[in-house]
Amino acid sequence: MNLFKRMKPTALIEKERKKIRDDYKIYCSVENSEKLKEFFTLQERVESIPFVEKKKEIESLRFKGSPEEQLLKKYAKLQKNKKLTRYLETLDSAELSRFKEIEAKEIPIRFKELEHYVKGGEFKSDRKVFKQEQKRTKNDAQKWEDTPEFKKFEEYQKLKDSADVRFYFRFLKSAAYKNFLKVSGSSLLNQFEDINEEISTDKFKERKAYLEDEKRYEKTDDYKLLSRFRELDADPEIKLYLKYNDTDAFRFFRKWEPAFSDEFDNPIDKKTWSFVTPLAQKGPGKNYSVGKQLQYYNLSDNFSIENSILTLQTQAEKIEGIYWDNQYGFIVRDFAYASGVMHNLGSFKQMYGHFELKIKASRVKGVVSSVSLVDEEEEFAIRLFTRDGQKTFGGLVYAEQDRKIFKPIRLKVPSSGYVIVQINWSSERISWKVNCKNMGSIYEKIPLVKLGLRIESEVLKDTTNLPHRTDIDWIRCFKARS
Repeated sequence: MNLFKRMKPTALIEKERKKIRDDYKIYCSVENSEKLKEFFTLQERVESIPFVEKKKEIESLRFKGSPEEQLLKKYAKLQKNKKLTRYLETLDSAELSRFKEIEAKEIPIRFKELEHYVKGGEFKSDRKVFKQEQKRTKNDAQKWEDTPEFKKFEEYQKLKDSADVRFYFRFLKSAAYKNFLKVSGSSLLNQFEDINEEISTDKFKERKAYLEDEKRYEKTDDYKLLSRFRELDADPEIKLYLKYNDTDAFRFFRKWEPAFSDEFDNPIDKKTWSFVTPLAQKGPGKNYSVGKQLQYYNLSDNFSIENSILTLQTQAEKIEGIYWDNQYGFIVRDFAYASGVMHNLGSFKQMYGHFELKIKASRVKGVVSSVSLVDEEEEFAIRLFTRDGQKTFGGLVYAEQDRKIFKPIRLKVPSSGYVIVQINWSSERISWKVNCKNMGSIYEKIPLVKLGLRIESEVLKDTTNLPHRTDIDWIRCFKARS
């Protein structure tokens, strides 16, 4: 029992095999696909040092600590400078505008000219000269008030009293204007204006926005490539391919290709399977029994397919058939048991390969059921599976000095349920496995001829424990890939 506990369950083997077969189909469909080519092309690109370094560089960029942030901090600091602040306030003030407007009319210049004239002594001198001349000429007709000199004095008085002149010279002497003049043309102002000009450019604004954008990398062409690579990397078919690539998980499929199989999903194909043995066909044209055989091989009556299971039933039944008697040859006699034989030698023969079947058979003492690889002359038989009562064998049958020699391989199988039997046949040896567990090998008398499949049950001892069933779920034969 311990042995069977260590043997992998048949259902699990089939589940694993179906999975690996399905995966292999997907693997093959992906192997030469454009999708896989694109994946490897992108993988080489996105995993390259320049690509990775560029991604790292872009993602590591931050506005904080950048030259752009430092420039804005410097600008903010300058904006808080009192002299510069007062300068800018003055620059934008209505007072400065009025001051410049007055200055542009040259009113201050005219006022200064007149002031110099009036206060500089020239006005007094002119008035003195006028009076002296008036006295000398005794000409009272011309009055001082009518002279150009007095007009200039009046103009001076008018300007002196004007709001514009008073504002102009008051603003001229103000601390705000003095600060304005001091800052104008200074390195402080030049620095402020240079920074202001730079941060006002579209280039600076774009750079700042770029540095502040946490999704900046996602807007690059590289990110599109990376996204496509990640999409392919997550593709179930690509993942499956990568899982199996560079492994030997598919070594069976790479070594073997299907040569023949029957899943018994349909009625028995009589173009594939025959119910009369080649020797019987060459002899009486009907099946016949020999030696200790107590059954007669009926035609297809004892074979049936139900739920994709081929069943050979051996039963107690009175039936007339042919028997080979060593003294009298072929004779007609009555048999107490009916069974069947089925082979595909007419449609399939192969030398060497991998063969497997899923099978279970009743344990009835005196009944032997077999699935074998045989030749038409029945010189050789590789027993894939033979159930003889409670014992199960594989093995090799061959002729030697007119005797049939059977070299058995004991197949240790559970007492019930299906098992998967596998054999590998090469020129050096024949090996048997049951549910992937090694059962043994034969190295001598290896057949060097093509063999086909044969399924049969024979009754060698009288029994009442019938019917006997041999159930086969499937048979699969493979040949080495060239």
